[in-house]
Amino acid sequence: MPAASSTRSSSIVIVASWLAFLWAVFVADVILRAAHIIDLAMVIGLRPRTKDGLWGIAGSHILHANLEHIVSNSVGLLVLGLTSCWYSQRLTAWAVFYAAICSGTLTWLIAPAGSVHIGASGVLFGLVGFLVFNGLFRRSWGAFFLALLIGVLASGIVPGMLPTAENAANLISWQMHLGGFIGGAIASWQLRREKAV
Repeated sequence: MPAASSTRSSSIVIVASWLAFLWAVFVADVILRAAHIIDLAMVIGLRPRTKDGLWGIAGSHILHANLEHIVSNSVGLLVLGLTSCWYSQRLTAWAVFYAAICSGTLTWLIAPAGSVHIGASGVLFGLVGFLVFNGLFRRSWGAFFLALLIGVLASGIVPGMLPTAENAANLISWQMHLGGFIGGAIASWQLRREKAV
């Protein structure tokens, strides 16, 4: 029981630190843009099929367009981040890495030229993919029931991974979402034999 309590406590610290970092970057970005110093999205945002836009494969995940954008992602990252970290902090770190790289790479390859993509939602979708497929690839009832729960609760996100007119109208990067989900699924397959610690 003490070990479980320690894991929960350290998971809260990890996720809170992650969110604090995202909010610090957001505030700095708002100030820099307001002062007409620099627009970080044009420096580390993901710009498809451009050499400079390659930085966005890693950097785009820490930027957000506005308050609504970062609030919605923060809520999702809080819930899914804690859930995944309570399951396994080490596997979650790998899932986040896979999701970030896959979402960024897919977006860089297939998103429309001239667009700029930012936001942590690719990682968010990656955590969903990781937790759902983890339950399918592992021989564990705990992982299976967690996957079932996440699958039911997150079933409404599927349209966010499709090239719909609504996503285009709302400037939603379905490419980042789909790539993140695929990255999470790949992580769950690659890590299926690793201990959940």
